[in-house]
Amino acid sequence: MTAKTLRQWAGLAPVSQVDADTTVLVLIDIQMDYFTPGKLLIPGGEAAVSQAAALREWARANDIAIIHIQQLSKNSSPLFASGSVGAEFHPKVMPEGNETIIQKGLPSSFRGTVLQEYLTERGIDTLVIAGLMTHMCVDSTTRDALHLGYKVIVVSDACATRDLPLANGEGILPHGELHRATLAALADRFADVLPATSVMGLATRSKI
Repeated sequence: MTAKTLRQWAGLAPVSQVDADTTVLVLIDIQMDYFTPGKLLIPGGEAAVSQAAALREWARANDIAIIHIQQLSKNSSPLFASGSVGAEFHPKVMPEGNETIIQKGLPSSFRGTVLQEYLTERGIDTLVIAGLMTHMCVDSTTRDALHLGYKVIVVSDACATRDLPLANGEGILPHGELHRATLAALADRFADVLPATSVMGLATRSKI
């Protein structure tokens, strides 16, 4: 028997178009500590950033709002310390023009931030999510978004993650396996999961 997602069991049709007026592109934590040896270096991170940069151009061309989420440490951690080089955005997706920056201190982009207020004020109902890391902040933000009533598209190849140590010293979980497993879990119930080319090929429309 072919496996089916919960979304398929519920009869939810795959996304086929987005409304530019009610959609936002959310780029999560594309910051330099993920691209620095000795820090949280992400294998394949540069490839994911290139796709994220292409998504930003797609969003600009279709008048879709763009939000950059920036992780900032709330403790003494050397990672993402406020004012540090590691907390800066990757040059390929450096915020420009009227693009919005929202700072956070927890994995979910909704927790302790103004993100939901921003979305409510603008009548946003759909989030296109890309960024780092797949298993952590992308996952947490996507789950919270669904719980809050939003439709979500996760861009599979514009996300990436790193190898993780397994519990009790049982070895290492490779980043590719972790990435695929996280996306499969999100696709089961929480989001449409699509590659960047498919997202950028979606029909776009406006209320105007």
